[in-house]
Amino acid sequence: MEWQIKTIARKSARSEVPFNPGDRIVCIIFKDDAAGEVGRVDLLQDEADDYKPTGEVLGRWSRVVKHPDEEGVSAKETMASAEDFFFSLYESEAAEDDAASNALKHILALMLERKRVLRALGRRRAEGAQTYLHVKQKKNFDVPVVDISPKLMLSIQDTIGDIIL
Repeated sequence: MEWQIKTIARKSARSEVPFNPGDRIVCIIFKDDAAGEVGRVDLLQDEADDYKPTGEVLGRWSRVVKHPDEEGVSAKETMASAEDFFFSLYESEAAEDDAASNALKHILALMLERKRVLRALGRRRAEGAQTYLHVKQKKNFDVPVVDISPKLMLSIQDTIGDIIL
């Protein structure tokens, strides 16, 4: 499966209305079974409720569009986006054992662990699943352990580049 997903769009994938500063948009990552690829759509919030992607939803989160002069997203907002994306991967039961979803869970868990949002429990696992504790919510997540190749890392960086610190 290829991981060539665009970064944040400048207009809605549904209506093609340009995003303006202050607009709340919804980002959806999905697996397109027909094409065998992972895709991403960005929609205005009011368009997202009844939007049906061409495949199974892997993750979904929302964000507010910044003014172009505010180039960088604050670290706090970025971390909130990463957390929301991570949680959404566990809310989608259909994608629970999907290879693409597992890789995203693994990468996000490592990033959130580095930022002390998640904490690994028990011995570090080299295969199977690693249990992580979400520090604030006191909730455990079993995260699949995935072998991260340079090719996978480069493709994931394009996929979720706007939330990787």
